[in-house]
Amino acid sequence: MKFRALAALLVLVCYALIGCRTIEPANSTLKDLQQWATPEPFDSLSPEHDQQRAKAAMVQWVEQYLKHEYRVIDQRFVLTAPGSTDSAAIGSKAHQYVTQNLGGAMQADGWLDDDNYMMFLWKLGGDSPRYVAFVMTNDFLPDTRERGLVGYFELVPSAKH
Repeated sequence: MKFRALAALLVLVCYALIGCRTIEPANSTLKDLQQWATPEPFDSLSPEHDQQRAKAAMVQWVEQYLKHEYRVIDQRFVLTAPGSTDSAAIGSKAHQYVTQNLGGAMQADGWLDDDNYMMFLWKLGGDSPRYVAFVMTNDFLPDTRERGLVGYFELVPSAKH
């Protein structure tokens, strides 16, 4: 009898606090963009603990490449399917989604890139613009069965010093 009461109380607390589901971030822009450009099962969301160095390096590259005029405030990472060389197709899908569904305008003419990464950067909105970047590694990550890393980022202009 006590077990049932405790179980019922636990269920009520769960529903009251979090609705017994994973809480999604208020802004689903990056999730929606990722599901459009690199949908599962071929590409897979990278767990937070996986490829931490590669992810940190990508974030650092984005901010440095943009001369620290922007900082990353949100991020989402995907590992491409093994052996995938569809960077142009994935980038095209991302561009299509941002321009057609979000009304974004590309901030540069084509890919921004160097030896390690390729990036698209878009501006969304008017008075309080938001910025979204799509970044891919140019090479496969080591020890990943030939998988590339794709990053989806939301950025804001850096504070002027």
